Amino acid sequence: MAGLVAKARVGLVVLALGAVALGASACSNGTALSDGRSACHWVTKSVSTLQAIPNDATAAQRQSQTLLAQSQLLRALPYAANATSADGSYNALMTNIQEADRVPESYLVPAFVAMCKVINSPTPYLGS
Repeated sequence: MAGLVAKARVGLVVLALGAVALGASACSNGTALSDGRSACHWVTKSVSTLQAIPNDATAAQRQSQTLLAQSQLLRALPYAANATSADGSYNALMTNIQEADRVPESYLVPAFVAMCKVINSPTPYLGS
């Protein structure tokens, strides 16, 4: 009987640890999603700023708006980094934001739009 009680206690401990791990995992995914959506807020502002540049804008106006868009995009980076720390599937978003230092943001817009569409959807999972 004592052996059965000991096994039951071990089973309860294992079950409790599993529940704690599952709960911690759920919190981290919620945090990742929240940070991912915060990053997408700034990414979307940046994309909107770029897309609002009129075709007849002067070079100075175009440069000013492009710099504003880049600063908005850089505001997304800490959120994307936090999301990636909590859930590695957000690494694509973070990496694309970082690429804007080397690649014109206009080339990255389709990727940003697609990723943020997924992140802001009811089934926000970038991995696979």
